[in-house]
Amino acid sequence: MGWTENMSSQEFHEEFHAFANVTQRILWQGVAAVRRARSSIADSRRLCEETRELLAARRDGRLFRRRPLNAH
Repeated sequence: MGWTENMSSQEFHEEFHAFANVTQRILWQGVAAVRRARSSIADSRRLCEETRELLAARRDGRLFRRRPLNAH
């Protein structure tokens, strides 16, 4: 005895589509979350690379300050 025995065909059809819609919405929310995470990871990597390049330039003497930061 299954749970569908008490449902009409129309009720089952409506329940199935409601479940499918909820499932699809959840999946698309997951897709959007993954896209945001990938974008954030890419931004973080880009900032790390820029920082690494600036530190290397400073260490190698290619980057210097013309005046101290606290000078007016």
